[in-house]
Amino acid sequence: MSCLGVLFAVPGEIVEHIRSLPMAQRPEYISSELEELYFEDYPERTAELDKAWDAIHRALTDGTLSFDCAGWPLGGVILGGEVLYYDGEEYDDYIITAKPPLEVSRIAQELEKLTKAKFKRGYDQIDSTYPEPLSKEDMEYSWEYLEDAVPFFRHAASQGLWVLFTADQ
Repeated sequence: MSCLGVLFAVPGEIVEHIRSLPMAQRPEYISSELEELYFEDYPERTAELDKAWDAIHRALTDGTLSFDCAGWPLGGVILGGEVLYYDGEEYDDYIITAKPPLEVSRIAQELEKLTKAKFKRGYDQIDSTYPEPLSKEDMEYSWEYLEDAVPFFRHAASQGLWVLFTADQ
């Protein structure tokens, strides 16, 4: 899965609205309404992860790409929380997960303590299903995107917001 990932810090009403939509309409809502609004009006509530989200998730969990999210709470940064879109079959062209404010707060606290050395140890454990060659450059690229997400999680936690992770395929 080498697609672009984005984090959004949203109020609970947005999560409720997404839940109320038919499954097939959820990615369209994200891409046509939420992205435009948040990138323009709420840049502090967005964090782009580019393609680094895959390595970030694997490095913070058990090295695999799974919704099981080993290594909680850091394992919840990307694929943790409620899966709002993705079933691996009919709905496999997009991913949407939602983390509630309490989980966001715990994630933010742990991200503050995460060191580059610990992240690298996790990166070195990434399994062979990772679509890129493991390299120092890829590790640095992934670490930089994760570092950029730390203030995002801090802000979301301080405001009591949910965090959505989205990725298009």
